[in-house]
Amino acid sequence: METNSEQQIDVEQIMQEIRAEILAQRGLGEIVPTGGKRLPPEFYEHLYQAAMGHDQLLIKMNVTPVKIPIIGPLVARLRQMAHRLVLFYVNQLAAEQTHVNHHLLQAISVLSQELEKQSSPEVAPPDQNDNAMRTLLLM
Repeated sequence: METNSEQQIDVEQIMQEIRAEILAQRGLGEIVPTGGKRLPPEFYEHLYQAAMGHDQLLIKMNVTPVKIPIIGPLVARLRQMAHRLVLFYVNQLAAEQTHVNHHLLQAISVLSQELEKQSSPEVAPPDQNDNAMRTLLLM
């Protein structure tokens, strides 16, 4: 019978597998890496979160009803028309931003994959004075 010390459960590995499955279902499995050895797990967590939210920018209409007798429906209709016009332009901008987010996500993913491929000994591990990586993760 195995004891707790003999059963090494790698939670990070399990999370990487879950993230990879979710990304594959959303069609991003080939684009976004879910883990590596050179970069800290937090980097891949942030990359995963970015992949999950990169296309969630469309705004829905939210017009509250107007409770003024007689002219209330007319005021509500005018507000609804104004909101539709604003939403049209905001959603156009959101679609462009989604396109940019997708390309940035791809670029960061390619960069992380290239860093994982490199194995030069002069590069310090990420936990030693890696201010650039910490700055990137805090963004």
